[in-house]
Amino acid sequence: MGITRSYTKRIKYDKFIGTRAIMTLDEQSFQDYLSDQSIALVMFYNPRDPESQRSKPHFVKAAKTTPRENRRAFAAVNCLKEPELCASQNAYPELLPVLKLYARGKFVSNHGRVLDYREIRGLVEDTPFFPHKAFRE
Repeated sequence: MGITRSYTKRIKYDKFIGTRAIMTLDEQSFQDYLSDQSIALVMFYNPRDPESQRSKPHFVKAAKTTPRENRRAFAAVNCLKEPELCASQNAYPELLPVLKLYARGKFVSNHGRVLDYREIRGLVEDTPFFPHKAFRE
């Protein structure tokens, strides 16, 4: 029996991000989505912030060019719309944009203003992961 992905009905398209290759997460979908991915890189951003605007095209290019095998994913959180979620993940306004890497929903690492799409791809492609079966007893 497969995993029920009820969070997908709650995920909305984000005009700032501009692509469906990146899931836009909110408080309700965040943990469910990340737990379902082997590796996920999340960009926490403020669409009005010049640094977020400069980082976005690189994040989008990385998302569109990274192979998706083994449930590797890209997601984004708009900190203007989701301030509580951003605060809970230590993505404070003065740090934005910030990239956070998660494995099976668990925080792995922070990455500051990374602007090169190849570096962003490398974060996702080079991070080892454990298949779902590894967590079963």
